[in-house]
Amino acid sequence: MEIRFLGGASQVGSLGMVVREGSHKVLFDYGMTPTDPPQYPLALPPGLEWTFLTHAHLDHSGMTPLIVRQTGHRLVTTSLTESIAELLLLDALKVARSEGYPEPFEAREVRHLLSRAVGLGPQDVFRNRDLEVQLTPAGHIPGATMFLYRGEQDVLFTGDVRTLPSRLVAEARPLPADVLVMESTYAGREHPDRQETERRFLDQVEAVVSQGGKVLVPAFAVGRSQEVLLALAKTDLEVWVDGMARAVNEAYESSPEYLRDPVAFRRTLHRVHVVEGAWQRKKALQEADVVVTTGGMMDGGPVLWYLDRLYRDTRNAIYLTGYQVEGSNGRQLIEKGYIEVEGETLRPSCDVAIFDFSAHAGHSELIDLARKVDPRVVVLMHGDQRELLAQDLEKEFQVLLPENGETLTL
Repeated sequence: MEIRFLGGASQVGSLGMVVREGSHKVLFDYGMTPTDPPQYPLALPPGLEWTFLTHAHLDHSGMTPLIVRQTGHRLVTTSLTESIAELLLLDALKVARSEGYPEPFEAREVRHLLSRAVGLGPQDVFRNRDLEVQLTPAGHIPGATMFLYRGEQDVLFTGDVRTLPSRLVAEARPLPADVLVMESTYAGREHPDRQETERRFLDQVEAVVSQGGKVLVPAFAVGRSQEVLLALAKTDLEVWVDGMARAVNEAYESSPEYLRDPVAFRRTLHRVHVVEGAWQRKKALQEADVVVTTGGMMDGGPVLWYLDRLYRDTRNAIYLTGYQVEGSNGRQLIEKGYIEVEGETLRPSCDVAIFDFSAHAGHSELIDLARKVDPRVVVLMHGDQRELLAQDLEKEFQVLLPENGETLTL
């Protein structure tokens, strides 16, 4: 068996892994890195049979439309990821056009990809002749799956994984395997207790509102916005939601089998006010205590419209809820106290803070995951500090740290 990474081996983003065994040659994920400018994985090799997509985030799905250029090649994923991927892929084209980047694929390729995709349930088994791949929940976001490739050696590919339950999804359900190919995004780092994080977040939100201010919460449309809305449902605050999260909410509500508590999710959506279009943003700004909106890193989207109207008032607050990549406005705001919008530098006078609502497993949780899988070999990928995790795992397992383009023979 051979494993080769086309991207995402020693960095977070552009993940893609090819498994070759006998007559089989399959691809797991094929993403991009939405930096400025975007970064892409290595080119697809010829002869691929199937692509298995763990979830819809662009660092895993962002280049999958290119597989339609190989005759007969099709995508396998969960039915929910299938619908969310269309939203994100078409939005990626919109961003490329607005930012002046070359479009890496065409809208018709997105639609062709998904019209022929095989959408499966959370724990289904995919079979095609003697190829067999088991799905099992990854706990990252609704619809996210790990894939267990069954062959002479069973290989579990995690994609992104969270081993503890959140308000939105249940925890990952790992399966035994000979080889564990595991993400390492948070190698060397631990997450604070989620309940404590939520408590601090809600306390600070309510403190801002009690003094007459409004809270702007930039959040990723897929997963993070919904997690924040569920936390805010514990309050009596007036909450509005704007951006792509509206469509994602509808998709999640239509797929209750992927949610930890679909009743609570439905109840939350029914008490949240939705900005139906740009014309309604003034009303949201007037009436809302909290606005949850895309984009999560403040580089584009409705968040900039709200920011321009809120950042001068010291009573207001901007509360980030996710990792901010280097070079993003969110990262600049946290580290340097300013952001740049259309060539103008804005220095918010309001309160600014970041809360860890991460959907990834931390360092010790990844070690626990490896122990549950009990593999012969652990392959670490999708992380820029893999060595820190490898040091602990090597006490119990053989650990490999491949680079992009390198072929591992197992």
